[in-house]
Amino acid sequence: SILITDDNFREVIDITPKEEKLPVRIEKNLVLQGNPAEQVEFARKASKALVDVIESKTKKVIIGGETYVEFEDWMMIGRFYGASVGVEWTKPVMKGDKVWGYEARANVLMNGQIVSSAEAMCTRDERNWAQRDEFMIRSMSQTRASAKALRNVFAWVVTMAGYRPTPAEEMDSFS
Repeated sequence: SILITDDNFREVIDITPKEEKLPVRIEKNLVLQGNPAEQVEFARKASKALVDVIESKTKKVIIGGETYVEFEDWMMIGRFYGASVGVEWTKPVMKGDKVWGYEARANVLMNGQIVSSAEAMCTRDERNWAQRDEFMIRSMSQTRASAKALRNVFAWVVTMAGYRPTPAEEMDSFS
């Protein structure tokens, strides 16, 4: 608790912040358990919402006539199911005594449990990354690992929406 007194120490005032409880809405987990028909129906709703978002973009990722889902879209799908993704680690990839790129591992969590993991790299061997700053290469390794971990769980929803399940960040012509 934090107490404040005036200059003459006559009054003590408690200004400790009071804890405020926010309402929490808990819904049943539709991804890993439950009635298959309900899972499919929820996935239809999720895929429709995904289509609405992607089709409203001014710059979609279209490669060879196919639309690919970007990392931000994968995160949105995860949120539909109460999932989040986080990077567990990032490590440098060395070529001789120089940092040539990075690899990263990401985990998808639902209800505090890891439900998917993936590792990915980004290196200067890639033509789109040969001249990029080191922080950008490190960040892309994290983005790729995160998108891939989400893909491992939610690719079925993306394909239901009519999109390619490979994350856009993994495609050679993306960047």
